[in-house]
Amino acid sequence: MRVLLLLLVGCAGDRLDTADTTDSTGPGSPVVVPWTASRTPLAEASPAGRAWRRGIVHLHSHYSHDACDGDPMPGGVPDEDCLADLRRGLCTNAMDFAMITDHPAHAAEQEWEDLLLSREGDEVVGGIANRVACPDGHHVLTMPGIEDELMPVGLDRPVADTFEERDRLYNASGAETLAAEIAAGATVLQAHTEQQDISVLLERQANGLAGVELFNLHAMVDPSIREDYLGLESFAYLDAIGPFLTGETDAEPDLAFLGFYQEQGVSIERWDALARVGPTVGTAGTDAHENALPNLLSDGERVDSYRRMMSWFSNIALVDGDTPEQVQAAIAAGHLFVAFEALGTPTGFSVTYGAEEMGGSGALGGTLDVTCPTLAPTTPQDGPAPEVSVTVFKDGAAWQTDCGSFAVTEPGVYRVRVDIVPHHLVGFLDDQADALVREYPWLYSNSFRIGL
Repeated sequence: MRVLLLLLVGCAGDRLDTADTTDSTGPGSPVVVPWTASRTPLAEASPAGRAWRRGIVHLHSHYSHDACDGDPMPGGVPDEDCLADLRRGLCTNAMDFAMITDHPAHAAEQEWEDLLLSREGDEVVGGIANRVACPDGHHVLTMPGIEDELMPVGLDRPVADTFEERDRLYNASGAETLAAEIAAGATVLQAHTEQQDISVLLERQANGLAGVELFNLHAMVDPSIREDYLGLESFAYLDAIGPFLTGETDAEPDLAFLGFYQEQGVSIERWDALARVGPTVGTAGTDAHENALPNLLSDGERVDSYRRMMSWFSNIALVDGDTPEQVQAAIAAGHLFVAFEALGTPTGFSVTYGAEEMGGSGALGGTLDVTCPTLAPTTPQDGPAPEVSVTVFKDGAAWQTDCGSFAVTEPGVYRVRVDIVPHHLVGFLDDQADALVREYPWLYSNSFRIGL
């Protein structure tokens, strides 16, 4: 990955306006909210009273062999500076939870207590999670997990007593591994869905696989993955991100994400197919290692900093409380939606089916109720109101557009995607606005299985 990005530097529905785009300076004046590299904690609840909680799913610490510029444990000692960067990223982005997913090398070799990543001032919760203490008083719940053939998140103990046995299980993907990881408290997900054949995923689902990534950041920029697995042109995004990498633009460097971001249709097709068979949660994988490109952008921060990568999108879980068990239960149930917050933090978004929320199920004859999101007032804005469009999908095909109530008379898997044209970012994009102000997926709800 690092070599790849160094090469890049060398080469280098119906429309809805968001509500309230005026302020006290006069009728029709655009709202201006200055750019910030930090996020404000979420303070919103779902129709059922579940709190919105912002989180990362798929994140590597210094216990992954390829993290921290390939030297995560110099002399066998964890790189504390790298861990400090990770912690700053979580705090600056006001994350509420982070599902750490380290590789078996070196995670399988560590004592369980070390995988909690607790440091002075933190609070270990029930021996299964850690509350990171942020300088501003915010707290981030971190939980251990693994990424290899499978991605078990929220482990509450090791899968085996010895390093050798842990390493063997973590590097496998069969029924034995799934059973061991589930027995150890994990919700087992699939990373890099784009690289898995649907027949393999169906077999894993039958053995307990709970969900898949609908988007993976590494896959979005790796030329070989783009071409071989996503069906995208390897370097199609080079012209768009080149000015950010070479310093030839005054655009906000965090918005370089828009130069290569697009829907990963292959992964979403597989997610839809699995959801037709059984409940399947969809998550977005940040996959940050701080190991790809240490070169500094115009803000003086490395391209692949934990803070920057965490700012681009979040998994927003709808939780009944803030214990590790409640956060994990929300993820396992699919009570979450994916928000690409580089395009703006949403407010007011909901999708329900009767009393059921995202990830739920129900009998035919009810209504699917979709409430349109708007931009949260803290979202940086310097331009006209964005255009927002909503599509309701049934079994992977567009079924309805717009928000509102829709009678469901046919069995199927129903989910919502919200797209946005981010005119509100024009002032932050500078000379890149013409190239990058276009339509992007903004939010993905998890699915409802109705009449199945």
